[in-house]
Amino acid sequence: MPRLFIPRDTLQRLYLTQKLSTRKIAQKYYCGKTTIVSKLREYNIVARTKSEALKLIPRPDKYKISSEELKSLYEDQKLSAHKIADLFECSPSAIARKLIKFNIPRRTDVEGIILTNDERCRKIAKAVARYPKKDFNGSLSDRAYLMGFSFGDMNVEKKKYGSTIYAASCTTKIEQLSLMQDLFGKYGHVRVNISRRKTKTGEIDHFLFTANLNDSFNFLLDKEDNIEAWILRDNQNFLLFLAGYIDAEGSFGVYNGFGSFALGSYDKNILYQIYTKLKYFKIETELPYLRTQGGYIDKRGVKTLRDFWTLRIKRIKELCKFIKLIKSHIKHSKRKTDLLRVKENLKLRLNNS
Repeated sequence: MPRLFIPRDTLQRLYLTQKLSTRKIAQKYYCGKTTIVSKLREYNIVARTKSEALKLIPRPDKYKISSEELKSLYEDQKLSAHKIADLFECSPSAIARKLIKFNIPRRTDVEGIILTNDERCRKIAKAVARYPKKDFNGSLSDRAYLMGFSFGDMNVEKKKYGSTIYAASCTTKIEQLSLMQDLFGKYGHVRVNISRRKTKTGEIDHFLFTANLNDSFNFLLDKEDNIEAWILRDNQNFLLFLAGYIDAEGSFGVYNGFGSFALGSYDKNILYQIYTKLKYFKIETELPYLRTQGGYIDKRGVKTLRDFWTLRIKRIKELCKFIKLIKSHIKHSKRKTDLLRVKENLKLRLNNS
């Protein structure tokens, strides 16, 4: 490899006149810092002392901080020296020296621990996370479906510390379990606990499903009795939200020879929003009605904690339009099968009318 050549006057100009550091000069010539240092010695150019080098480092205004400002940040806003250093893009030790210079009393170790407890706990929780997680990467329509499904059938929560979001649901239907695994399994660890439940017809499997997700699923946390405006404004997003809600809480069925659709929920306002939006699609449904009042205890001893509301579609013409509108968006395998049964029932009824 050829030896690097830098003329003496060029090196003097760069180092002495332009005040460039040996590292900056090395970057210009694509070599190491030690090569430039060797050249300085070769040409008897006296290298700068450490203090001289430090004086050449630019000190912009952002490193300056007044006594009043530092006192406000440290004492009033309770920021740590590290946090203040981040704001002024300097080292924590520089802030520590300023505290001493301005006679601002330093916190004790115990006071510092108390103030940073929440942040430290979050970092620890993130560091000890057991399972890898992937960010949600779906479209707005995918998000709308997940919101509809989770609003209807899932308990979604986030612990105080850490970034894991837990989406959980109980079901006795294997189709519901399979759907939840398909929806969330690609994003994080899924756990299914199985127990046996006694019924009048015998014992059945009871599944407790839990998905461990990262904070890109924050949009599932705000579970209010309300469909967000961005969903209502866009017909495609609304239909995906409705499909998710139906997969969680809806049912298609044929009873006494008559096909029908029902959507039952504690969310009175969401049902009324669905009722109103379906009118936009020229689909007339029954007005949502109170099916079971909160506090009612059925013959099994199960208590209804809140008012339970139901929206129904029974009329042939309206049900045909609704099935045509929602069919392609349904993901629940049993819901699809039941929908097709109702569709066949409607055909028979129309042919016999």
